[in-house]
Amino acid sequence: MHTIKNFFAFIIILFSASIHANTLIIEPNDGREPILQLMQQAKSIDLILYGLTDPVFIDALIHAKKSGKNVNVMLEPLPYKNATQNLDAIQKLKAANINVLTPNPAFQLLHQKTFIFDHQKALVMTMNLTKSSFKNQRNFAILIDDPSQVQEIEKIYKADALHQKVTPNHPNLIFSPDNSRSTILNFINHAEKEIKIYAQSVSDYQIIGALAKAAERGVKVEILTEGQNPTQKKWEFLKKSGVKICFKHRYFIHAKVIVIDKKIVILGSTNLTKPSFDKNRELNVFVKDNNIIDPLLKTFDNDWQCRNGSIWDRSS
Repeated sequence: MHTIKNFFAFIIILFSASIHANTLIIEPNDGREPILQLMQQAKSIDLILYGLTDPVFIDALIHAKKSGKNVNVMLEPLPYKNATQNLDAIQKLKAANINVLTPNPAFQLLHQKTFIFDHQKALVMTMNLTKSSFKNQRNFAILIDDPSQVQEIEKIYKADALHQKVTPNHPNLIFSPDNSRSTILNFINHAEKEIKIYAQSVSDYQIIGALAKAAERGVKVEILTEGQNPTQKKWEFLKKSGVKICFKHRYFIHAKVIVIDKKIVILGSTNLTKPSFDKNRELNVFVKDNNIIDPLLKTFDNDWQCRNGSIWDRSS
Protein backbone atom coordinates (compact mmCIF):
# COMPACT_ATOMS: atom_id res chain seq x y z
CA MET A 1 0.00 0.00 0.00
CA HIS A 2 2.85 2.33 0.87
CA THR A 3 4.46 1.63 -2.52
CA ILE A 4 1.18 2.39 -4.36
CA LYS A 5 0.80 5.69 -2.49
CA ASN A 6 4.35 6.65 -3.40
CA PHE A 7 3.70 5.79 -7.04
CA PHE A 8 0.60 8.01 -7.25
CA ALA A 9 2.41 10.80 -5.42
CA PHE A 10 5.18 10.59 -8.00
CA ILE A 11 2.68 10.75 -10.87
CA ILE A 12 1.00 13.82 -9.37
CA ILE A 13 4.34 15.56 -8.94
CA LEU A 14 5.41 14.62 -12.44
CA PHE A 15 2.33 16.02 -14.12
CA SER A 16 2.14 19.12 -11.95
CA ALA A 17 5.77 19.93 -12.75
CA SER A 18 5.54 19.43 -16.49
CA ILE A 19 5.42 22.43 -18.81
CA HIS A 20 3.32 21.55 -21.82
CA ALA A 21 3.69 22.76 -25.37
CA ASN A 22 1.52 25.62 -26.59
CA THR A 23 2.06 27.18 -23.20
CA LEU A 24 2.63 30.90 -22.74
CA ILE A 25 5.15 32.00 -20.13
CA ILE A 26 4.55 35.55 -18.90
CA GLU A 27 7.37 37.49 -17.26
CA PRO A 28 8.01 38.71 -14.68
CA ASN A 29 4.82 37.05 -13.38
CA ASP A 30 5.93 33.43 -13.84
CA GLY A 31 9.54 33.88 -12.80
CA ARG A 32 12.43 31.56 -13.62
CA GLU A 33 10.81 28.31 -12.48
CA PRO A 34 9.03 27.24 -15.71
CA ILE A 35 12.27 27.54 -17.69
CA LEU A 36 14.35 25.88 -14.98
CA GLN A 37 11.86 22.97 -14.94
CA LEU A 38 12.28 22.51 -18.68
CA MET A 39 16.05 22.47 -18.24
CA GLN A 40 15.81 19.94 -15.41
CA GLN A 41 13.55 17.63 -17.42
CA ALA A 42 15.70 17.70 -20.56
CA LYS A 43 18.63 15.43 -21.39
CA SER A 44 19.87 17.74 -24.13
CA ILE A 45 19.91 21.55 -24.00
CA ASP A 46 20.80 23.89 -26.84
CA LEU A 47 20.58 27.61 -26.12
CA ILE A 48 20.78 30.43 -28.67
CA LEU A 49 20.91 33.75 -26.84
CA TYR A 50 21.85 37.42 -26.96
CA GLY A 51 22.35 38.13 -23.26
CA LEU A 52 23.29 35.74 -20.42
CA THR A 53 24.15 37.37 -17.10
CA ASP A 54 21.75 35.80 -14.58
CA PRO A 55 23.86 33.59 -12.28
CA VAL A 56 20.85 31.32 -11.68
CA PHE A 57 20.82 30.26 -15.34
CA ILE A 58 24.59 30.16 -15.66
CA ASP A 59 24.68 27.79 -12.68
CA ALA A 60 21.76 25.76 -14.09
CA LEU A 61 23.59 25.23 -17.37
CA ILE A 62 26.77 24.19 -15.53
CA HIS A 63 24.79 21.85 -13.28
CA ALA A 64 23.14 20.29 -16.34
CA LYS A 65 26.55 19.64 -17.86
CA LYS A 66 27.89 18.13 -14.64
CA SER A 67 24.81 15.90 -14.52
CA GLY A 68 25.82 14.35 -17.84
CA LYS A 69 23.49 16.32 -20.08
CA ASN A 70 24.50 17.49 -23.54
CA VAL A 71 24.71 21.29 -23.29
CA ASN A 72 25.57 23.69 -26.10
CA VAL A 73 25.32 27.48 -25.98
CA MET A 74 25.53 29.94 -28.87
CA LEU A 75 25.96 33.37 -27.31
CA GLU A 76 26.48 36.83 -28.77
CA PRO A 77 30.13 37.67 -27.98
CA LEU A 78 29.83 41.46 -28.35
CA PRO A 79 26.40 42.80 -27.34
CA TYR A 80 25.55 46.29 -28.60
CA LYS A 81 26.85 49.05 -26.31
CA ASN A 82 27.93 46.45 -23.72
CA ALA A 83 30.68 44.38 -25.28
CA THR A 84 31.69 42.68 -22.02
CA GLN A 85 28.15 41.73 -20.93
CA ASN A 86 28.50 38.01 -21.69
CA LEU A 87 32.19 37.64 -20.90
CA ASP A 88 31.69 36.21 -17.41
CA ALA A 89 29.15 33.67 -18.66
CA ILE A 90 31.38 32.60 -21.55
CA GLN A 91 34.35 32.08 -19.24
CA LYS A 92 32.32 30.08 -16.70
CA LEU A 93 30.63 27.92 -19.34
CA LYS A 94 33.91 27.11 -21.04
CA ALA A 95 35.51 26.30 -17.69
CA ALA A 96 32.70 23.78 -17.17
CA ASN A 97 33.49 22.19 -20.57
CA ILE A 98 30.25 23.45 -22.09
CA ASN A 99 30.44 23.87 -25.84
CA VAL A 100 30.21 27.65 -26.46
CA LEU A 101 29.54 28.31 -30.14
CA THR A 102 30.48 31.41 -32.08
CA PRO A 103 27.60 32.98 -34.06
CA ASN A 104 27.78 33.38 -37.79
CA PRO A 105 29.76 36.62 -38.45
CA ALA A 106 27.45 37.30 -41.39
CA PHE A 107 25.01 38.75 -38.85
CA GLN A 108 25.59 42.05 -37.09
CA LEU A 109 24.28 40.54 -33.86
CA LEU A 110 22.95 37.22 -32.66
CA HIS A 111 19.77 38.57 -31.09
CA GLN A 112 17.73 35.34 -31.12
CA LYS A 113 16.48 33.96 -27.78
CA THR A 114 15.65 30.26 -28.02
CA PHE A 115 16.05 27.00 -26.10
CA ILE A 116 15.91 23.61 -27.84
CA PHE A 117 15.20 20.69 -25.51
CA ASP A 118 15.93 17.07 -26.51
CA HIS A 119 15.55 18.01 -30.20
CA GLN A 120 11.80 17.82 -29.54
CA LYS A 121 10.71 21.11 -27.99
CA ALA A 122 11.68 24.73 -28.52
CA LEU A 123 11.12 27.67 -26.21
CA VAL A 124 10.92 30.84 -28.29
CA MET A 125 11.47 33.85 -26.03
CA THR A 126 11.37 37.63 -26.12
CA MET A 127 13.72 37.87 -23.13
CA ASN A 128 17.36 37.39 -22.38
CA LEU A 129 18.46 35.45 -19.32
CA THR A 130 19.27 38.42 -17.11
CA LYS A 131 18.12 39.37 -13.62
CA SER A 132 16.03 42.26 -14.92
CA SER A 133 14.13 39.95 -17.29
CA PHE A 134 12.56 38.28 -14.25
CA LYS A 135 12.27 41.38 -12.09
CA ASN A 136 11.02 44.46 -13.92
CA GLN A 137 10.65 43.64 -17.63
CA ARG A 138 7.55 42.58 -19.53
CA ASN A 139 8.46 39.52 -21.59
CA PHE A 140 6.91 36.34 -22.96
CA ALA A 141 7.91 32.90 -24.20
CA ILE A 142 6.09 30.15 -26.10
CA LEU A 143 6.92 26.45 -25.83
CA ILE A 144 6.34 24.58 -29.09
CA ASP A 145 6.65 20.87 -29.87
CA ASP A 146 5.54 20.68 -33.49
CA PRO A 147 8.25 18.42 -35.00
CA SER A 148 8.54 20.35 -38.25
CA GLN A 149 9.02 23.66 -36.44
CA VAL A 150 11.55 22.29 -33.96
CA GLN A 151 13.49 20.60 -36.76
CA GLU A 152 13.57 23.84 -38.73
CA ILE A 153 14.78 25.85 -35.73
CA GLU A 154 17.50 23.27 -35.11
CA LYS A 155 18.48 23.20 -38.80
CA ILE A 156 18.98 26.98 -38.84
CA TYR A 157 20.86 26.88 -35.53
CA LYS A 158 23.26 24.19 -36.74
CA ALA A 159 23.92 26.04 -40.00
CA ASP A 160 24.58 29.25 -38.08
CA ALA A 161 26.98 27.41 -35.78
CA LEU A 162 28.91 26.19 -38.84
CA HIS A 163 28.76 29.69 -40.38
CA GLN A 164 26.90 28.30 -43.35
CA LYS A 165 24.25 30.05 -45.41
CA VAL A 166 20.79 28.58 -44.93
CA THR A 167 17.30 29.46 -46.15
CA PRO A 168 14.39 29.11 -43.70
CA ASN A 169 11.18 27.80 -45.25
CA HIS A 170 8.71 26.92 -42.47
CA PRO A 171 5.53 29.02 -42.75
CA ASN A 172 5.14 29.35 -38.97
CA LEU A 173 8.68 30.59 -38.31
CA ILE A 174 9.90 34.10 -39.01
CA PHE A 175 13.66 34.61 -39.22
CA SER A 176 15.73 37.76 -39.62
CA PRO A 177 17.28 38.77 -41.85
CA ASP A 178 15.56 36.27 -44.17
CA ASN A 179 11.81 36.84 -44.11
CA SER A 180 10.87 38.89 -41.05
CA ARG A 181 10.25 42.24 -42.74
CA SER A 182 8.13 40.88 -45.61
CA THR A 183 6.16 38.52 -43.36
CA ILE A 184 5.36 41.05 -40.64
CA LEU A 185 4.45 43.72 -43.20
CA ASN A 186 2.11 41.25 -44.88
CA PHE A 187 0.34 40.51 -41.60
CA ILE A 188 -0.03 44.22 -40.81
CA ASN A 189 -1.28 45.03 -44.32
CA HIS A 190 -3.95 42.32 -44.10
CA ALA A 191 -5.19 43.13 -40.60
CA GLU A 192 -8.94 43.76 -40.62
CA LYS A 193 -9.97 44.99 -37.18
CA GLU A 194 -7.21 45.22 -34.60
CA ILE A 195 -3.44 45.22 -34.07
CA LYS A 196 -1.95 45.16 -30.57
CA ILE A 197 1.82 45.50 -30.27
CA TYR A 198 4.41 45.15 -27.52
CA ALA A 199 7.61 46.76 -28.83
CA GLN A 200 10.70 47.98 -27.06
CA SER A 201 11.38 50.22 -30.03
CA VAL A 202 9.56 51.21 -33.23
CA SER A 203 11.79 52.95 -35.76
CA ASP A 204 11.58 51.08 -39.07
CA TYR A 205 9.96 53.43 -41.58
CA GLN A 206 8.23 50.69 -43.59
CA ILE A 207 6.61 49.32 -40.43
CA ILE A 208 5.64 52.81 -39.25
CA GLY A 209 4.06 53.51 -42.64
CA ALA A 210 2.17 50.21 -42.66
CA LEU A 211 0.81 50.79 -39.16
CA ALA A 212 -0.29 54.31 -40.08
CA LYS A 213 -2.10 53.04 -43.19
CA ALA A 214 -3.77 50.30 -41.14
CA ALA A 215 -5.11 52.88 -38.68
CA GLU A 216 -6.27 55.13 -41.52
CA ARG A 217 -8.31 52.30 -43.05
CA GLY A 218 -10.08 51.75 -39.73
CA VAL A 219 -7.95 49.13 -37.98
CA LYS A 220 -7.59 49.77 -34.25
CA VAL A 221 -3.83 49.95 -33.66
CA GLU A 222 -2.40 50.04 -30.13
CA ILE A 223 1.30 50.06 -29.27
CA LEU A 224 2.79 49.50 -25.83
CA THR A 225 6.36 50.71 -26.07
CA GLU A 226 9.45 51.73 -24.14
CA GLY A 227 10.12 54.74 -26.39
CA GLN A 228 11.75 57.46 -24.34
CA ASN A 229 10.65 60.57 -26.25
CA PRO A 230 6.90 60.88 -26.90
CA THR A 231 7.41 64.05 -28.97
CA GLN A 232 9.51 62.35 -31.65
CA LYS A 233 8.14 62.85 -35.16
CA LYS A 234 7.46 59.12 -35.64
CA TRP A 235 5.10 59.06 -32.64
CA GLU A 236 3.36 62.25 -33.73
CA PHE A 237 2.96 60.83 -37.24
CA LEU A 238 1.46 57.60 -35.91
CA LYS A 239 -0.80 59.48 -33.52
CA LYS A 240 -2.13 61.71 -36.31
CA SER A 241 -2.86 58.56 -38.31
CA GLY A 242 -5.02 57.24 -35.48
CA VAL A 243 -2.55 54.88 -33.79
CA LYS A 244 -2.84 54.77 -30.01
CA ILE A 245 0.48 54.65 -28.17
CA CYS A 246 1.21 53.96 -24.53
CA PHE A 247 4.59 54.56 -22.92
CA LYS A 248 4.59 52.01 -20.13
CA HIS A 249 5.48 52.94 -16.58
CA ARG A 250 5.15 49.75 -14.51
CA TYR A 251 7.38 47.28 -16.37
CA PHE A 252 10.11 47.97 -18.86
CA ILE A 253 8.68 46.85 -22.21
CA HIS A 254 11.20 44.39 -23.62
CA ALA A 255 8.63 42.10 -25.28
CA LYS A 256 8.36 41.83 -29.05
CA VAL A 257 4.80 40.70 -29.77
CA ILE A 258 2.14 41.47 -32.38
CA VAL A 259 -1.46 40.23 -32.01
CA ILE A 260 -3.65 40.67 -35.10
CA ASP A 261 -7.46 40.46 -35.12
CA LYS A 262 -7.37 38.34 -31.95
CA LYS A 263 -6.45 35.43 -34.24
CA ILE A 264 -2.70 35.62 -34.88
CA VAL A 265 0.32 36.06 -32.60
CA ILE A 266 3.85 36.86 -33.75
CA LEU A 267 6.26 36.51 -30.84
CA GLY A 268 10.02 36.36 -30.56
CA SER A 269 13.17 38.44 -30.62
CA THR A 270 12.59 40.86 -33.51
CA ASN A 271 12.37 44.54 -32.68
CA LEU A 272 10.56 46.82 -35.11
CA THR A 273 13.84 48.38 -36.22
CA LYS A 274 15.86 48.27 -39.44
CA PRO A 275 18.89 46.46 -37.92
CA SER A 276 16.61 43.84 -36.35
CA PHE A 277 14.96 43.13 -39.70
CA ASP A 278 17.97 43.42 -41.99
CA LYS A 279 21.17 42.62 -40.07
CA ASN A 280 20.57 40.48 -36.98
CA ARG A 281 19.76 36.81 -36.51
CA GLU A 282 16.28 36.83 -35.01
CA LEU A 283 13.50 34.30 -34.57
CA ASN A 284 9.77 34.78 -34.13
CA VAL A 285 7.06 32.15 -34.10
CA PHE A 286 3.66 32.64 -35.75
CA VAL A 287 0.84 31.08 -33.70
CA LYS A 288 -2.93 30.63 -34.01
CA ASP A 289 -3.88 29.25 -30.61
CA ASN A 290 -6.37 30.65 -28.09
CA ASN A 291 -4.30 29.16 -25.27
CA ILE A 292 -1.67 31.72 -26.26
CA ILE A 293 -3.83 34.54 -27.59
CA ASP A 294 -6.28 34.86 -24.68
CA PRO A 295 -3.72 35.35 -21.86
CA LEU A 296 -1.64 37.60 -24.11
CA LEU A 297 -4.60 39.88 -24.77
CA LYS A 298 -5.56 39.90 -21.11
CA THR A 299 -2.02 40.87 -20.12
CA PHE A 300 -1.87 43.56 -22.80
CA ASP A 301 -5.15 45.10 -21.69
CA ASN A 302 -4.02 45.05 -18.05
CA ASP A 303 -0.75 46.73 -19.04
CA TRP A 304 -2.53 49.43 -21.04
CA GLN A 305 -2.64 52.36 -18.64
CA CYS A 306 -2.63 55.37 -20.93
CA ARG A 307 -4.59 58.56 -20.61
CA ASN A 308 -7.36 58.23 -23.20
CA GLY A 309 -5.22 55.62 -24.94
CA SER A 310 -2.97 58.29 -26.46
CA ILE A 311 0.65 59.39 -26.20
CA TRP A 312 1.59 60.53 -22.75
CA ASP A 313 4.78 61.14 -20.86
CA ARG A 314 5.36 58.90 -17.86
CA SER A 315 6.60 61.96 -15.96
CA SER A 316 3.37 63.93 -16.52
